[in-house]
Amino acid sequence: MLKKEKLAISKVPANDMEAMKSNLMGLFEKKRCMNFYKYIENIEPGDTKTYKDLDLPNIPMTDVYKKYKLEEQTIDFLGHAVALHIDDSYLTQPALPTLEKMNLYLDSIGRYGDSPFLYPIYGLGGLPEAFSRLCAIHGGTYMLNTQVDEILMEGGKVTGIRSGDVTATAPLVICDPTYTMTDGQSNYTKPVRKVIRAICLMNHCIPHTNNAQSI
Repeated sequence: MLKKEKLAISKVPANDMEAMKSNLMGLFEKKRCMNFYKYIENIEPGDTKTYKDLDLPNIPMTDVYKKYKLEEQTIDFLGHAVALHIDDSYLTQPALPTLEKMNLYLDSIGRYGDSPFLYPIYGLGGLPEAFSRLCAIHGGTYMLNTQVDEILMEGGKVTGIRSGDVTATAPLVICDPTYTMTDGQSNYTKPVRKVIRAICLMNHCIPHTNNAQSI
Protein backbone atom coordinates (compact mmCIF):
# COMPACT_ATOMS: atom_id res chain seq x y z
CA MET A 1 0.00 0.00 0.00
CA LEU A 2 1.04 3.60 -0.34
CA LYS A 3 2.90 5.50 2.28
CA LYS A 4 0.54 7.72 4.25
CA GLU A 5 0.65 11.35 3.13
CA LYS A 6 -2.37 13.13 4.55
CA LEU A 7 -1.94 16.28 2.48
CA ALA A 8 -1.90 14.44 -0.83
CA ILE A 9 -5.60 13.66 -1.15
CA SER A 10 -8.69 13.47 1.00
CA LYS A 11 -9.96 10.05 1.97
CA VAL A 12 -12.63 8.33 -0.03
CA PRO A 13 -16.01 8.63 1.73
CA ALA A 14 -16.89 5.38 3.48
CA ASN A 15 -20.14 4.99 1.57
CA ASP A 16 -18.21 5.07 -1.75
CA MET A 17 -16.07 2.05 -0.89
CA GLU A 18 -16.65 -1.30 -2.58
CA ALA A 19 -17.57 -2.95 0.71
CA MET A 20 -20.51 -0.58 1.03
CA LYS A 21 -21.77 -1.53 -2.44
CA SER A 22 -21.35 -5.29 -2.02
CA ASN A 23 -24.39 -7.53 -1.74
CA LEU A 24 -22.40 -9.79 0.60
CA MET A 25 -23.36 -7.49 3.50
CA GLY A 26 -26.85 -6.75 4.72
CA LEU A 27 -28.19 -3.23 5.06
CA PHE A 28 -27.74 -3.04 8.83
CA GLU A 29 -24.25 -4.58 8.67
CA LYS A 30 -23.26 -1.97 6.07
CA LYS A 31 -24.40 0.75 8.46
CA ARG A 32 -22.34 -0.74 11.30
CA CYS A 33 -19.32 -1.17 9.04
CA MET A 34 -19.60 2.42 7.80
CA ASN A 35 -19.65 3.68 11.39
CA PHE A 36 -16.54 1.61 12.06
CA TYR A 37 -14.80 3.10 9.00
CA LYS A 38 -15.69 6.62 10.12
CA TYR A 39 -14.20 5.88 13.52
CA ILE A 40 -10.85 4.52 12.30
CA GLU A 41 -10.33 7.22 9.65
CA ASN A 42 -10.33 9.86 12.40
CA ILE A 43 -7.82 8.08 14.63
CA GLU A 44 -4.50 9.87 15.16
CA PRO A 45 -1.96 7.57 16.93
CA GLY A 46 -0.47 10.42 18.96
CA ASP A 47 -3.77 11.95 20.02
CA THR A 48 -5.63 9.91 22.63
CA LYS A 49 -8.68 12.15 22.26
CA THR A 50 -9.34 10.56 18.87
CA TYR A 51 -9.60 7.13 20.53
CA LYS A 52 -12.96 8.23 22.01
CA ASP A 53 -13.75 5.94 24.97
CA LEU A 54 -11.42 3.11 23.92
CA ASP A 55 -7.93 2.48 25.32
CA LEU A 56 -6.58 1.36 21.94
CA PRO A 57 -2.93 0.73 22.94
CA ASN A 58 -4.07 -1.77 25.56
CA ILE A 59 -7.41 -3.36 24.67
CA PRO A 60 -7.53 -6.28 22.18
CA MET A 61 -8.94 -5.82 18.70
CA THR A 62 -11.90 -8.05 19.59
CA ASP A 63 -13.18 -5.34 21.97
CA VAL A 64 -13.27 -2.80 19.14
CA TYR A 65 -15.21 -5.19 16.89
CA LYS A 66 -17.65 -5.88 19.74
CA LYS A 67 -18.27 -2.18 20.25
CA TYR A 68 -19.43 -1.84 16.65
CA LYS A 69 -21.24 -5.22 16.71
CA LEU A 70 -19.64 -6.41 13.48
CA GLU A 71 -20.45 -9.85 12.12
CA GLU A 72 -17.87 -12.62 11.84
CA GLN A 73 -17.72 -12.44 8.03
CA THR A 74 -17.09 -8.68 8.17
CA ILE A 75 -14.38 -9.18 10.79
CA ASP A 76 -12.65 -11.73 8.56
CA PHE A 77 -12.67 -9.26 5.67
CA LEU A 78 -11.39 -6.34 7.75
CA GLY A 79 -8.66 -8.34 9.46
CA HIS A 80 -7.28 -10.16 6.44
CA ALA A 81 -8.23 -8.14 3.33
CA VAL A 82 -7.87 -4.64 4.81
CA ALA A 83 -5.34 -4.96 7.65
CA LEU A 84 -3.54 -7.81 5.80
CA HIS A 85 -3.05 -10.04 8.85
CA ILE A 86 -2.14 -13.61 7.91
CA ASP A 87 -3.87 -15.21 10.91
CA ASP A 88 -6.28 -14.39 13.72
CA SER A 89 -3.67 -13.85 16.44
CA TYR A 90 -4.10 -10.08 16.03
CA LEU A 91 -7.55 -10.35 17.62
CA THR A 92 -6.05 -10.75 21.08
CA GLN A 93 -3.30 -8.17 20.53
CA PRO A 94 -3.53 -4.38 21.16
CA ALA A 95 -5.94 -2.78 18.70
CA LEU A 96 -4.00 0.36 17.73
CA PRO A 97 -1.51 -1.23 15.24
CA THR A 98 -4.37 -2.98 13.39
CA LEU A 99 -6.43 0.22 13.23
CA GLU A 100 -3.39 2.06 11.84
CA LYS A 101 -3.16 -0.56 9.08
CA MET A 102 -6.82 -0.11 8.27
CA ASN A 103 -6.36 3.65 8.27
CA LEU A 104 -3.53 3.27 5.76
CA TYR A 105 -5.83 1.20 3.55
CA LEU A 106 -8.43 4.00 3.63
CA ASP A 107 -5.76 6.62 2.88
CA SER A 108 -4.55 4.59 -0.08
CA ILE A 109 -7.91 4.18 -1.82
CA GLY A 110 -8.37 6.58 -4.70
CA ARG A 111 -4.75 7.72 -4.94
CA TYR A 112 -3.99 6.10 -8.31
CA GLY A 113 -7.22 4.29 -9.14
CA ASP A 114 -9.89 2.26 -7.45
CA SER A 115 -7.47 -0.15 -5.79
CA PRO A 116 -5.46 0.75 -2.65
CA PHE A 117 -2.54 -1.31 -4.00
CA LEU A 118 0.03 -0.24 -6.58
CA TYR A 119 1.12 -3.58 -7.99
CA PRO A 120 -2.05 -4.48 -9.91
CA ILE A 121 -1.88 -1.10 -11.64
CA TYR A 122 1.77 -0.92 -12.71
CA GLY A 123 2.52 -4.64 -12.74
CA LEU A 124 4.88 -6.65 -10.55
CA GLY A 125 7.70 -4.23 -11.40
CA GLY A 126 6.17 -1.89 -8.83
CA LEU A 127 7.19 -4.23 -6.01
CA PRO A 128 11.00 -3.97 -6.42
CA GLU A 129 10.60 -0.25 -7.05
CA ALA A 130 8.74 0.17 -3.77
CA PHE A 131 11.33 -2.01 -2.01
CA SER A 132 14.22 0.07 -3.35
CA ARG A 133 12.59 3.29 -2.12
CA LEU A 134 12.03 1.90 1.38
CA CYS A 135 15.55 0.48 1.36
CA ALA A 136 17.00 3.94 0.61
CA ILE A 137 14.81 5.63 3.23
CA HIS A 138 16.08 3.26 5.93
CA GLY A 139 19.74 3.64 4.94
CA GLY A 140 20.10 0.46 2.89
CA THR A 141 21.89 -0.14 -0.41
CA TYR A 142 20.04 -1.44 -3.47
CA MET A 143 22.19 -2.95 -6.23
CA LEU A 144 20.91 -4.10 -9.62
CA ASN A 145 22.59 -6.65 -11.89
CA THR A 146 25.01 -7.70 -9.16
CA GLN A 147 26.42 -11.20 -9.32
CA VAL A 148 26.15 -13.27 -6.13
CA ASP A 149 29.21 -15.52 -6.04
CA GLU A 150 28.75 -17.06 -2.60
CA ILE A 151 26.41 -17.16 0.35
CA LEU A 152 28.60 -16.85 3.44
CA MET A 153 27.96 -19.27 6.29
CA GLU A 154 29.39 -19.50 9.80
CA GLY A 155 28.44 -22.08 12.38
CA GLY A 156 25.57 -23.30 10.23
CA LYS A 157 24.02 -19.81 9.98
CA VAL A 158 24.10 -17.32 7.14
CA THR A 159 26.25 -14.24 7.66
CA GLY A 160 25.98 -12.50 4.29
CA ILE A 161 26.95 -12.78 0.63
CA ARG A 162 30.08 -12.31 -1.48
CA SER A 163 30.15 -10.61 -4.85
CA GLY A 164 33.65 -10.68 -6.30
CA ASP A 165 35.95 -9.16 -3.70
CA VAL A 166 33.12 -7.37 -1.93
CA THR A 167 31.13 -8.86 0.94
CA ALA A 168 27.85 -7.71 2.44
CA THR A 169 26.98 -8.98 5.90
CA ALA A 170 23.43 -9.61 7.09
CA PRO A 171 21.66 -11.79 9.68
CA LEU A 172 19.15 -12.90 7.05
CA VAL A 173 19.37 -13.61 3.31
CA ILE A 174 16.18 -13.88 1.25
CA CYS A 175 16.82 -15.44 -2.14
CA ASP A 176 15.66 -17.83 -4.80
CA PRO A 177 16.67 -21.42 -3.88
CA THR A 178 18.86 -21.61 -7.00
CA TYR A 179 21.34 -19.21 -5.35
CA THR A 180 22.11 -21.89 -2.75
CA MET A 181 22.86 -24.64 -5.27
CA THR A 182 26.17 -26.04 -6.40
CA ASP A 183 26.18 -28.52 -9.26
CA GLY A 184 22.39 -28.70 -9.05
CA GLN A 185 22.31 -29.58 -5.35
CA SER A 186 21.88 -27.58 -2.17
CA ASN A 187 22.72 -28.38 1.43
CA TYR A 188 20.91 -25.31 2.74
CA THR A 189 17.32 -25.78 1.60
CA LYS A 190 14.48 -28.24 2.05
CA PRO A 191 10.98 -28.16 0.54
CA VAL A 192 8.31 -27.43 3.15
CA ARG A 193 5.28 -26.73 0.94
CA LYS A 194 4.23 -26.16 -2.65
CA VAL A 195 2.21 -23.34 -4.20
CA ILE A 196 0.16 -23.79 -7.36
CA ARG A 197 -0.44 -20.61 -9.33
CA ALA A 198 -2.75 -20.12 -12.29
CA ILE A 199 -3.81 -17.32 -14.60
CA CYS A 200 -7.49 -17.61 -15.55
CA LEU A 201 -8.85 -15.84 -18.62
CA MET A 202 -12.58 -15.49 -18.05
CA ASN A 203 -15.39 -14.27 -20.27
CA HIS A 204 -17.46 -13.10 -17.30
CA CYS A 205 -17.05 -11.35 -13.95
CA ILE A 206 -16.62 -13.32 -10.74
CA PRO A 207 -20.11 -13.83 -9.25
CA HIS A 208 -21.27 -11.78 -6.26
CA THR A 209 -18.51 -9.14 -6.58
CA ASN A 210 -20.68 -6.36 -8.06
CA ASN A 211 -18.19 -6.10 -10.97
CA ALA A 212 -15.53 -4.76 -8.60
CA GLN A 213 -12.44 -3.61 -10.51
CA SER A 214 -10.04 -4.68 -7.75
CA ILE A 215 -10.92 -8.38 -8.09
